[in-house]
Formats: sequence, structure tokens, C-alpha cells
Amino acid sequence: REKRIHPFKDDKILTSWNGLMIAALARGAWVLGEERYAYAAEKAVEFLLKNLRSREGRLLARYREGDAAYLAYLDDYAFLAWGLWELYQATFQVKYLEESLRITREMYELFWDPEDGGFYFAADNGSEELGVRTKEIVDMALPSGNSVAAWNLLHLARLTGNDALEDTAHRQLHAFGGAVARTPQAYTFYLCALDFSLGPPQEIVVAGEKDNSQTQGFFEVLRSKYMPQAVILHNQPGKPGEQLAAVAPTAAGKMSPDGTPAVYICENYACREPVGDLKKLAEQI
Repeated sequence: REKRIHPFKDDKILTSWNGLMIAALARGAWVLGEERYAYAAEKAVEFLLKNLRSREGRLLARYREGDAAYLAYLDDYAFLAWGLWELYQATFQVKYLEESLRITREMYELFWDPEDGGFYFAADNGSEELGVRTKEIVDMALPSGNSVAAWNLLHLARLTGNDALEDTAHRQLHAFGGAVARTPQAYTFYLCALDFSLGPPQEIVVAGEKDNSQTQGFFEVLRSKYMPQAVILHNQPGKPGEQLAAVAPTAAGKMSPDGTPAVYICENYACREPVGDLKKLAEQI
């Protein structure tokens, strides 16, 4: 077979598809406790952020044989931002949350429609000669960039306490509500974002050193539960805690009074007394 002419191979690397894979790997790493999945996701992020940038710093869409090209579209931004905040929740490295926020801000500046709401597929500065800028919302084999953007905005708002992100998400959901109401089966991932927005949302903050056995025990309890309305943050002492406080001020100050690991369970940022016992945590979530 090796002597035969090889078929052409589609071996390009796409920012958008890698963003989806990063999100899947990160979610798998958290739910299954598989560090190798998180490692693979981190290596993919490292490659994209290093190699798929223009000289001006804009995200690019495609890489092949050392050549990165084409200014990125909405899907590239939305899917990569999704992968990054999922990776934060798998590793609790604040740099991934920071990068997700940065890419989301850039996405807003390039694609947002300030008049009618929603995101255009292409930017208005030469991404593609389309003539008319379109908005895509139908979720098919892949979710649409608009659906994932809403999903991201809602989760990032909950992770950071940023009301402006949540307001933008609600404007976006409202912009496409009429079309979705007519044929909801065509907008499945949009409906996931809508469901998350309806809540009730939970913000869970694990406070304590990451390597502490009690902290790891809390993580095990949390990953064993299906909590689709929850976002999870990890507040550590020292520099990691300072980094988190800069992007998620609502997590600042949530440490155990006696210095031992504890978990804060909050709804709409109203928190119960911190839990310091594994059994009690399992009962409360």
C-alpha cells in the first residue's frame, strides 16, 4: 500500500475546532479526574496562542506547515474562549480565565452588533469580502458561534461577577428569541445557554491550598455531582489568590476563618456558611 499514490490529507489546524476539543478535554479532565486530558488541552492552548496570531495580535483561523493565515471569525473566538474557561475549571490556573476574558472582549469589539444585538460571523475590517455581514445562530453538527458566545458570556459573568457580561448575554438571547421560538429544535445549544441563564445559578468557591488533601477531597465530591447550573472557583492563599481576586472580585476574601480548607456555596452571590467537612458538602450540593 505504501507504493500507491497517497490520497490528499486535510491536515490543517483550525482554531475553532481546536477550541471545541480543548473544551471537551478540559471538561473530561474535571469530571473524570484525568490529568492527561488537561495536559493535552494545555498543550493545544499553548500552540494556538503562540502560532495563530497576526503581527498585530489578531487571532488567526488556520495553521498548516508553518503558515498561519486568515483573520479569525466569530466561531474561532467563541470556541477558543469556551475551551479556556473550561480549562480554568479543570486546572484552576487563573491565566486561562484571564485569556478567556481577553478573547471575549476582543470578540465583542470585532463582531458585536450594537444596534440589534448578536454577533456577526465576520469582522468589519477585512476578514472576508462578504458584501453583507451575516449572523449565524442555527446549531447543526457544530454549535453556532452566537450560541457559544452566549454560553461563554453567561459563565464568565458568573465566574467573575461582571454584570456587563451578563447584560450582553441577555441582549444576545433576546436578539434571536423570535427565531428560536418558531423552530426551537434548530437551536439546541442556544437553548442550553437559555437554560443556564434561567438558573438558579450557583457559585462555588473552594478555599485552600491546592495540594492539601482536604482541598482535593472537596474537588472529588464536587466532580462526582452533576451541577449544570454551577461554576467553580478555587481561591488559594498568596499570589494565586491575588490573581483570582483581580478577575473575580466576588471570590476575594472567601477563605476559611481558621485557615483550613473550606467550600462556599452561593446562589446569586449570597453565600451560606463555609463548609469544612466532606460529608456535609456532599449533603449540601
